[in-house]
Parts: sequence; structure tokens; C-alpha cells
Amino acid sequence: MAAAEDIEKGTPGSDQELEQSARTEGLNFDIQLNQPLAQFSRLGTPAYAAESKMGAAGRFYAMVLDPDYPPRTKALRGLRGVRMPGLTWLEEWAVVPWPAANGAQRLICVFRRPNGDPLMDGRYMAPAPMPERQVMVDVVQPVLETLLDLFRLGLTHGAIRPNNLYRCRDQGRVVLGECLSVPPGADQPEIFEPLDRAATEPLTRGEPAMSDDVYALGMTAAFLLVGKHPAPELNAKALLRKRVEGASFMLLSERHRLPYSMLEFLRGTLQDDSRDRWTLMDIDAWLKDGTIPKTKLHLPKMAGWPMEFLGEPHTTLRSLAYTVARSTDIEGAKDFLLSRKFRNWMARGLDEERMLPALDALFGEREEKSIDKMAEAVSLACMQLNPQAPLHYKGLAVNPAGMGTALSSQYDDPAFRARLIEMVKSNIPLRWLGAQSDADGYIGVHKLLTKAQGLASRSGWGFGVERALYEMQPMARCRSTLLNKYLVYRVEAILPALEEAAAAAKEPFLPVDKHLVAFVMSRRRDFSIGLLEGLDGADEFAKAQAALRFLSFLEEKTENSDGWPELARMLGGMLQPGIDRILRPRRKAELQRKTDKAMEEGKLSALQEVFRQGGLFEQDQREFKDASFRWRLNQTQILSAENDERLLVQRAGELGSRIAFFITVSLSFISVAGIMVFMLI
Repeated sequence: MAAAEDIEKGTPGSDQELEQSARTEGLNFDIQLNQPLAQFSRLGTPAYAAESKMGAAGRFYAMVLDPDYPPRTKALRGLRGVRMPGLTWLEEWAVVPWPAANGAQRLICVFRRPNGDPLMDGRYMAPAPMPERQVMVDVVQPVLETLLDLFRLGLTHGAIRPNNLYRCRDQGRVVLGECLSVPPGADQPEIFEPLDRAATEPLTRGEPAMSDDVYALGMTAAFLLVGKHPAPELNAKALLRKRVEGASFMLLSERHRLPYSMLEFLRGTLQDDSRDRWTLMDIDAWLKDGTIPKTKLHLPKMAGWPMEFLGEPHTTLRSLAYTVARSTDIEGAKDFLLSRKFRNWMARGLDEERMLPALDALFGEREEKSIDKMAEAVSLACMQLNPQAPLHYKGLAVNPAGMGTALSSQYDDPAFRARLIEMVKSNIPLRWLGAQSDADGYIGVHKLLTKAQGLASRSGWGFGVERALYEMQPMARCRSTLLNKYLVYRVEAILPALEEAAAAAKEPFLPVDKHLVAFVMSRRRDFSIGLLEGLDGADEFAKAQAALRFLSFLEEKTENSDGWPELARMLGGMLQPGIDRILRPRRKAELQRKTDKAMEEGKLSALQEVFRQGGLFEQDQREFKDASFRWRLNQTQILSAENDERLLVQRAGELGSRIAFFITVSLSFISVAGIMVFMLI
């Protein structure tokens, strides 16, 4: 059964995409908005009574999932319609317009309603403790069978607790409640999570391993044996402190007298280190023939005297490391870790002097006063002091496997988003992954974070925070403001949503933004950023052309014989300034005719072809320049000819005057000569 622990601890892969296009036609159930079911609601995910349109027998309820929570796609696909004994049945799911959200789309899951009450209420109170035999037969055995069935599907549960276990009368057994409506661990109380997950921000816990479900089963059995919360006087912080100082099993054994027959089961399932925890096969062997695997309770090393930090005494290095790591006073934490008092405690109180040179080296590498560098050094130092702890940075505790889910769920929180992106850009998450004893289980996470680190550090279209989000959480919805009313999990769903948005828009809008580009680039490796050339410029025509190229790429990936008439009409109008630039009337009319035809057909690729054929605009401008040059040349020649004509006329006049003068003088001379001859005669 060791293979049960090999389930990848990473985020969903591309093979787990939500089959959205096939699930938007509606539900086969009517949801009764006037009948909310508070007992099934979870963490901002309301539940309502539902009735089958097909007349199916039974009672049902619908969960309206928060759009910011990435869905557990693999589980949705694997469990829909599966009649698994011991698990609340998922009847169907669909992405549909939700009236309570003004028609915005929501992912809705419909479950068969458990025909019975939970084993405990929300306060974890039972009428009386449950006998150990009943716990083994009625709870541990059926839950074990359900977990084995889930394991065969490659799934885990992540929400095992007494108030999510129902004694169903129709099945005659205990049934686990649903585990699909919120991210795993998001609303799971810390006491039902192993220590490493309990100390982590709920939304960053990531997908649970099977060993995490084993721990939750062990703690659930303890609650039922005790009949109430085993430490009701402790708040969440004090409870975590108690577990860190000692061990989760000790928390129970110190306060309650546990049945002898259940001691080994509880000790084995409640091990804080997953490597020492029982597996599903260990539990099965214990139930069948009483086989007890060798289990040793590993307690943290106790110091000779307590060490105080921020007024709190700590007797173990693990407890001190947790507290220092969670401190938001970065300078104070750094000064403490470099103090002589701490060094003496490490050397004499714990005999761990060998760890000090590594800490000195960390702070020596980051001597500059940058608060970010100091925070990195404190984070890495606490990582060395307690490798099993979550990754801490500026007071935030996360599991890198869940960072994508947290970023998707709390993207609208600027402070939280900024801290997560700081971590992504640094090497801290990768260092943490490399330090884990089961690093092989985080190979997928390591690949995602390595890629996201480089992409988050780049600027421009298709990169930055937006790209990091979609790389780290492959099931995050596209958060483009153009798609506010739509749940888009797949590239193929973008054009239908934009088509509806264009039809409803009062004014044209540029149908591309940074979120859309980052989403497409993270899902389609064949998309080229060169298609968006001109999108950053001031030329509105160039922007419209870039948007058209982007949508034409999407059109190739989306099946739709009817085309996209609204988008074509809107983009055609935005491209009109380009047509107006055409100067040759015949060509301009021809271009307008082709544009109108492409708009009428609704084919974006045809519209793009109209505006890219043979360098149409460049040719028109070139021919205009040539014609202008020839006109100027002709004008010059005409002016030159006119000047030549005037010069000839002027010269002709001058020559005529001279000839007339010569003739006049000659005639005068002839006349005078004639007179003189006449007088002489």
C-alpha cells in the first residue's frame, strides 16, 4: 500500500481540464432558491434544495461554488454519476447562469442528500462517547473502504471529520459528505489536519495525500471515542502550539483515557511525520487480523531550559522555529537568530551547535539592509531549523503546492497577492521543495514553480502576475474584466463568452487584455506573442488589427460553424479607419465590399484575410507616393515649358524690334540718298 502515498502532491494538470463546453446546456435539476440548506453550506459556498426534472427518486441539494475557487476537476470528472458506497453521490455538475448573481455564470454541483444526521454537530458534541467496537465497525471500516475506492480512482477526500460523516438510513452505513465544493483543506479545522498542513494558511494547503486522510480518520475516531472535542479549552493558536511542542497523539493521551484496544490505531494514524504514519493497508490489516505495524512515537528534542521569543517560552527547537517564522517583525527575528542568547541555547541547551555556521552563512550572504533580503534569510534559517514546517515568508505560512490555489482564490487581495508573487520570484519555494524528505512527491510542483518564477519576473503582454497565476493553477478561471459574467476554464470557451459580451455591449470594446493573453499562452504553447504587434501603440487601427489576429487564432481552436457575427461586426467597425485611409476609390470600394461580406458571414479569419492580403495598405500608400511624385514632375515640366514660351516670345519681340529698326533706318538712308540724288540731278 506504499503506492497510496505516491499520489502527486502538485496541482491539476492539463489532462484534468474542465469539460466546460459540454456542460453549459443546463442542469437536470430545479434549484429551490427559497430553500437554503445551512447544514450543507461551506465557506461561502451556499447550498439549496434541488428537485429532479426527470422525476428521479430521492432528495437532492445543490452547491453553488465560489467562482474564485479553482474546481477539483479530476474529482468532478471521476465522481459524476458514480454510485460509490460510503460517499455522498455527485449527481451532476454544470456551468450555468445564476439568478442570484445577476445572470453571471456559476459552477453548480448537485448531490444526493444524505438520509441521516451527522455523527456530531458543528460544536463537535455527541450525546455520549461511542464504544470502541462501534467506532471500528461503523466508522473506521466503512471510511477505509471508501478511501480505498477513491485511491483506485487516483483521488483523495480532504474533508473527513465527524460533522461530515452521516449515518444514512437508506444505506445502513456511515457515509462521507461531499469534498468538491471548496479547495481541499480550505475549511478543514486544523485539528483534523496533520501538523504540517495545520500550520499552513488554509487555502495554501494544496491537494491532500492519502496519508492526510488517514490522519483525519484517526482524529475523527478520537473525537467519537471521547464524545466531544478533546481540548475545547484551547483556541486554534494554543492548540497548534501544544501539538508543536509535543505530538498530536500526546494531546489526546494527556487529557483522556483512551480505550486500550484503540491505542495502537490512534498512535499509528496520528503520527505527525507522514513517513511514520499508518497506511490504508496497515489499517486494513489491523481491522482484519489485529496486525500492528511497528510504530514509534517521535517526540521533538527537549531543551535543557526554555528560550523566550516575544515573551513566549519554548522548550523545543520546532516550537521556537514556528514562532520565529510567523513573526512579522523581520528585523527582530533576524536579530534574535544572530543573538548570543540564541546561540548559547542552541549549543548548550539543545546540543545543536553544528547548525549555527549554516545560519551565519545565510545572513552573511544578505548583509544589505533590504527588508526583502532579510525576510528571505529569516525564512531560510527557519527552514533549516525545522525542515518539516511549512514555508514561511513575512508571517505567511504556505505549502508551495497550494500557492496557485491561494493566488487564484485571493487574487483580489493586493497585499496577499504581492507577498505570494514575491515568494514566487525568489528561490525560497524551490529551496523548500528540495529540503523535503519526500521531494519526489513534489516534482510537478517544482516544474510549475520553476517556470512561474521566470515568467512572473518578466513584463509585457503574456507575462507578469497574470501569467504566474495561470501557470501555477491550471484550473484557475480567466480573470479578464471582459469576462466578468463568465466562467472560462478553457481556451475554447473564450470566443463564445466574448461573442455574448459583444452582443450585450452598448459600445465597442477592444476584445483583448493582459489576462486573456496570459491565459491563452499558458494553455496553448503554439500561440505567438508576435500576433499582438501594435497592441501597445497609439494607433487604434493597429490595435484593432492585433485584436483581430488574436481572435482569429482562437477561432482556429474553437468549433463553431455559425461564426462570430457580433465580434466580426464590432471589429469591422473598429477597422473602418483603415479602410478610410485607402486613397484609390475603386480599391477602397472593393475593400469595403469584402469587409462587409466577412462581417456578414461572421468569420474572423476571413476578416483578417481582407486586411492582410498582399500588403494592401502599404501598396496603396506606395502607389499614392509614386503618383504624387509623377504629378510633381509633370507640374515642373509644365512650368518649365511655360517659362520657355514666355522667353521665346520675349526674344522674338526683341528680334522683331531690332529688324524693324534696321529696316526703318535702312529706308531712311535710302530715302535720304534718293532725295540727294534727285537734287543733284
